[in-house]
Amino acid sequence: MTSPRFTRRRFLDRASAMALAAGAAGLAWEQLTAPAMASGSLAKCISMGGPGTLRQEGHPDDYRLWGNREFIRDSQTTWVKLWVSWYELQNELGVAPANRAASWSHLNGAPAGFAYLKRLDAQVRAIKDDGLRVIVTLYHNYPTWASGATGGDPVSGTKPAEQKLPIDVSPNGPWAWFISHLLARYRTGVPPNPIGPHEPTPGEDASGYDPRAGNPLGASVDALEICNEPNHLNWPQEGVEQAVAGMMRSAAALSAASGGTRILAPATSDFPDRDSTGTGGFVGREWQGFTERLLAELGGFQPTVPVSWSHHNYRDVRLGEDPTRAERVLDLLRGRPWLAQPGPLWLTEGGLNLGSGPNDAARRSEQATKIERNFRSMMSRPEVYMWTQHTISDKQGMTVAQVLQLHDSGLGWGWARR
Repeated sequence: MTSPRFTRRRFLDRASAMALAAGAAGLAWEQLTAPAMASGSLAKCISMGGPGTLRQEGHPDDYRLWGNREFIRDSQTTWVKLWVSWYELQNELGVAPANRAASWSHLNGAPAGFAYLKRLDAQVRAIKDDGLRVIVTLYHNYPTWASGATGGDPVSGTKPAEQKLPIDVSPNGPWAWFISHLLARYRTGVPPNPIGPHEPTPGEDASGYDPRAGNPLGASVDALEICNEPNHLNWPQEGVEQAVAGMMRSAAALSAASGGTRILAPATSDFPDRDSTGTGGFVGREWQGFTERLLAELGGFQPTVPVSWSHHNYRDVRLGEDPTRAERVLDLLRGRPWLAQPGPLWLTEGGLNLGSGPNDAARRSEQATKIERNFRSMMSRPEVYMWTQHTISDKQGMTVAQVLQLHDSGLGWGWARR
C-alpha cells in the first residue's frame, strides 16, 4: 500500500488530539455561543453498522470482535452506537401482543426463543466496562402487523413492507411497549435481572432485583435513538412529521416513567435535497422542510427528560457547503427551550463511502480530507455535541472481499444513496 495514506484509522487517531468528549449540561444557548466557547470540543462516536449483530455470532460489527474494541480505544472514541430491530424481534408474532406484559415476556426470548437481545446486552456491557458511553438506535424497519403493510411501498417501488411506519405510536401501544422494554432493560443504576423486564411473579419483588427493569448482565445505555432517517427510508412520506412527533412525545413520556434515559431523534437524513416523488406521492422529504415541519408539530413540547436533536451529515462531508446543512439545522433549533444539553445537535451518522474503490489511494486521500474538513468545521460549533463515523470497514483480519461483502449485505447501504 502507498504510504503515508490518510486512512480513516489515521484520521481518527489524529482527530483524537483535537477533540475530547465534552459535556455542557446546564449552559444556556447564549453561553454556548459566546466567543469564549467558540473553540468548543466534539464528542467522537462510531456507529457499528446495523442490527446484524443481533442475529449472528461473530458478526463483523460486534464491538468485541475483529479489533473493533481496540480500534475504538486507540482512537480515543468515547461513544459507540449500536442497533436494534423491532421487525426482527417481533414480526414473527403476526399480530400485536395482547398488552405490555405479553410484549415484554416475548421480547426477553425473541425471536423464537433465540433471545437476540442477550447479544445486545453483552456488547453494551463491554462498552460500559471500557468506560465508554452507548447509544442504541432503532433500525428503520417495523413488524408489518404494526403498520398493516401487505406489500412494498407502491409509491417508490423499492421500499419493502417492513419500512412502513407503524400506525400506533401512542404511549400505550405495541411500538411504545417495545420502547418501554428497551428503556427498562437498559435503565441505569438497577441490579442485574436474570430474565429481563417482566411483570413479577408472586414474591419476586423481594428477590433483590426489580423484575420490571434490568438485564442479565447489568448493562445500561446513555441514550436511545428512536428512529432512523424517517424522511428518507420509511413510507408513507405523507404525514411522516406527525408520526415522528408522536414518537418523540411518547418516548419522552416513557423515559420519564423509567429512569430518564436521554431520547435522540429524529436522525434526519440530509438527503434528498428536494422532495422526491414517485407514483402518486412522495418518496422522500427534503431535509430542511422536514425539520421545519417536525418542529412545528412539536409546538408546546415540554419533555421532563433530556431530549436532543439528531441529524446525519453525509452530504455535509461530501459537499463542504457554506453554511453547512448542520449549521442550517442549528438555526432552526434556536430558541427551542426543550432541547437538552449537551447539544442541542448530535450528528449520529456521517462519513464518506468509497463504494467499490476502497483501495484507490487518491479516493482514500480525498475521503480523509473531506472527513477532517467537516470534523474541524463542526468542532468550531459548540452547539454540536457529537460527530459520528458510520461503520468500520477496515476491520482487523478482514480481506477486501469481506469488506465489500459487508457493504453488499446492506449494513452500509444508506451511504451509496448519498
